[in-house]
Amino acid sequence: MANNKPNGYLLAENSMYVVIATMKTDNPKTGDMVQVWILPKDVSPLDAVRTGQDDIVCFDCKHRGNNGKNRTCYVKVFQAPSAIWKAYKRGKYPKLAIEDYKYTFNGRKIRFGAYGEPVLIPMHIFRELAIYSDGWTGYTHQWANPEYLPYQAYIMASVDSVAEYEHAKSLGWRTFRVRTADGALMSREIVCPASDEANHRTTCADCRLCSGSYASDPRKDIAIVVHGSAASKFIQIGA
Repeated sequence: MANNKPNGYLLAENSMYVVIATMKTDNPKTGDMVQVWILPKDVSPLDAVRTGQDDIVCFDCKHRGNNGKNRTCYVKVFQAPSAIWKAYKRGKYPKLAIEDYKYTFNGRKIRFGAYGEPVLIPMHIFRELAIYSDGWTGYTHQWANPEYLPYQAYIMASVDSVAEYEHAKSLGWRTFRVRTADGALMSREIVCPASDEANHRTTCADCRLCSGSYASDPRKDIAIVVHGSAASKFIQIGA
């Protein structure tokens, strides 16, 4: 019998953006994780980057570049984000009621923010996904904004310099820091176990260290050497 389950679901939408969960991935670093995407509603991700409208889902992230120029984000928007947005526009992702999350996401690992800012996922949805999942990962560049402090329990502060690392730590975040190959680790950091430099000892699905923080959290912060096609453009601001 054919499997008629959809390959993704619409979790939330408003006049600006949509939140979509896709159920399968071939990403070898993350492993078998549900991927949650935050995409502009009415402009394709590629056009959004070209026109600067990617701020709808990426805010003021320094890795956006300027209308697609000098972009240091590792996500290739012309690939998965564009394909998922087009599928959404074709009506391929049914809206999933929150009471059905327990059937759909039970026991799955979840990656919050495969593209887009996970702080745009409404908190009541975020909590429900976490409750029924078997672990998750996520990162935000909006860690300095007190409005998003509740997300600290679930996701990591994404930082790009020692100065940002120290600032985020002072606010109580665990961090995920991108560094250059010759940049030293901080005393509370370890190398990302799923990274090239760690010889891919595990996957994000199996590791799940990048899952926010709790009171007196003993877990280390994570660091990774800049990677991807834009690595040559990476500049550490305030290092």
